[in-house]
Amino acid sequence: MKTKIVIMSLLLIGVVSCKKYKKYDNKEVIENTYTGTATVDNDSDPDGDFVGDSNSGTFSFAWSNTKEKAKVKLDINGGSTGSISMTLNDAKGKEVFNESLTGASSDVSFEKITDAGKIGTWKVTLEFTNFKGDGSYEIDPAN
Repeated sequence: MKTKIVIMSLLLIGVVSCKKYKKYDNKEVIENTYTGTATVDNDSDPDGDFVGDSNSGTFSFAWSNTKEKAKVKLDINGGSTGSISMTLNDAKGKEVFNESLTGASSDVSFEKITDAGKIGTWKVTLEFTNFKGDGSYEIDPAN
């Protein structure tokens, strides 16, 4: 009987943990300690802009990803200083992407595909460190 209870408990924990960010609506802000300005738009897939004047902090939101991967674009305009990191966690909370950009005299950007993750509500996090300048991001489901 004890074994049966343990197995049922483990199954229940597994089901609950698969939906780590499910309580959030698509593009709902989870955390915003960034002292600059960051936005997430109202289109179907998230994109947004950010501006800073030597600001730091975290801006994160939920995103309903219908695929196992995402295509991520991030850019900061020339003359920006400081850094920005972008992290994506899948529906189970597993980190599937983590990249950073540091300001430079010319535009800096990347366009990459995340590792595969669990379909569902993902968490997107932008972490700013002494960021001065402006930039944008875009995220789309990917195969």
